Amino acid sequence: MTGTSHTLKRRHKGLTDYRKRKRYLVSRKPRLVSRTSNRYTTAAIVSMSKDGERTIVSASSKELKKLGWRFGLNNVPAAYLTGCLLAKRASGMDLGEVILDIGLATPTRGNKSFALAKGCSDSGLRVLFNESVAPAEERIRGEHLVSFASSGQVGNTFSALRAEGVDLKSMPDEFSSFLSRIREGRVG
Repeated sequence: MTGTSHTLKRRHKGLTDYRKRKRYLVSRKPRLVSRTSNRYTTAAIVSMSKDGERTIVSASSKELKKLGWRFGLNNVPAAYLTGCLLAKRASGMDLGEVILDIGLATPTRGNKSFALAKGCSDSGLRVLFNESVAPAEERIRGEHLVSFASSGQVGNTFSALRAEGVDLKSMPDEFSSFLSRIREGRVG
């Protein structure tokens, strides 16, 4: 398969936006690549070299569980903490500014990709993105999840946490504690 037909195939399938990719490459700045799935949020800082792309540092919300996070791994608080973890790992590296790359995800105000970028930014990494699209502090701490759990409309939504005996009302306090541990370098 030639390079041209492969490029057309990725464009046709909607896997790559080559106009956006070209803008990233022309800027010559490292990218903060944010990808979300139904289970996890992953992030990596990627730079271009003459040999291709190189991942400098990465983090995943999957790692939070191993570090003691007892709550969900696919929500806004977990995305923010993943961003903090990535920024902590990148501290000391002279990265300059990094550009947020959310791929083909729809840039919705307050989504997990912007929570991740805000976590990186709040932890000392200079991320180029409009902070007005980041989630509100209440959502970052998980207070919206606590109020939803208290509403009585939960059904089976938090059944795994309930089965483990985790009280969702403790999420904002545990979030603050976990965030302090990341910033002090006691995790990751």
